[in-house]
Amino acid sequence: MSSRQVTALVDLDAISSNFNLVRHHAPNSCAMAIMKADAYGHGAIRVAQSLPAADAFGVARVSEAVELREAGIGQPICLLEGVNDREELNLASIFELQVVIHDQSQLELLERSGARRKIWLKIDTGMGRLGFSPETVPEVLASLGKQTLLGVMTHLSEASDPSSTKTDLQLMRLQEVIGNLEQPGAKTLSIANSAGILGHAASLADWVRPGLMLYGATPFDDLKPMDELHPAMTFSAPVIAVHAVKAGESVGYGGIFTAAEDTRVAVIAAGYADGYPREIAQGAPILLHGERRKLVGNVSMDMICVELEPSDVVQPSDRAVLWGEGLAIEEIAALCGTIPYTLMTGVSSRVYRHYRVSN
Repeated sequence: MSSRQVTALVDLDAISSNFNLVRHHAPNSCAMAIMKADAYGHGAIRVAQSLPAADAFGVARVSEAVELREAGIGQPICLLEGVNDREELNLASIFELQVVIHDQSQLELLERSGARRKIWLKIDTGMGRLGFSPETVPEVLASLGKQTLLGVMTHLSEASDPSSTKTDLQLMRLQEVIGNLEQPGAKTLSIANSAGILGHAASLADWVRPGLMLYGATPFDDLKPMDELHPAMTFSAPVIAVHAVKAGESVGYGGIFTAAEDTRVAVIAAGYADGYPREIAQGAPILLHGERRKLVGNVSMDMICVELEPSDVVQPSDRAVLWGEGLAIEEIAALCGTIPYTLMTGVSSRVYRHYRVSN
């Protein structure tokens, strides 16, 4: 790795610890660890390999599942968005993938092809996105034919907001639907996402689907870091220059920062092409030698600038932490008006992933 490389250091032990926290909160549930979007930017293959105790993995797209299978991942893999055409259905058969069915067109695809798959039935209890409406579920179940029903799935829309009553309403709707069902598998439930696992004990059904919490960030809207979660990614970049800025001179595109007095600026080799958000607020913290320093000027494609204190001894090849160890991703997300998910998944492919594990 070049010293000029922007790096995402991924702590696999932290991910394992966070998975153990899932087990602590949901001891009677099977856990489907969510690997979509390259394990939220952490690297799906390495993350999956570090979770041998996961009961299954969940992905959004067939290509994500194929990548895991071809890397030797043997646990069940579930296609959370299902399959949309014959090619995807064939791949689901070849790679022995579980399939979520959420739309009538998918049922028709299964029937036309004569395929027999292990399926989850998704019910829309209030997310308003994917899933069969509750009143159609008995008819849908009756039309499954030779498919093997693994269980019924729904997704919580407001579990991240502890003050919302929507989760209780969704759970009530789901119980109303399944109460009189007799088909094998129809009472096996998968409900809780990370926010459900950590904040809504009533959603801890037969299966839970931890996502963001595996990677060490809070799933709650207040963006307050949780001590029991261990951040898995430290995003860092090298200093490539240190130069003087005279009072009255500006820094970067648009001149949005003007030095009030003579100062020095460290130029960091990371920008929005690496995943550091251009919309972040001026003065956002960046760590240099463990000390918080302020971002100044607009974020550019490949560089950002940091104002130094007079006593700072900083030189090219020193590294700056943009988020991670010592600087919570939740704080950075709040300063961008976004959420940790977007920062993690926005780390670009040109950023080098380096993995740390104790064994």
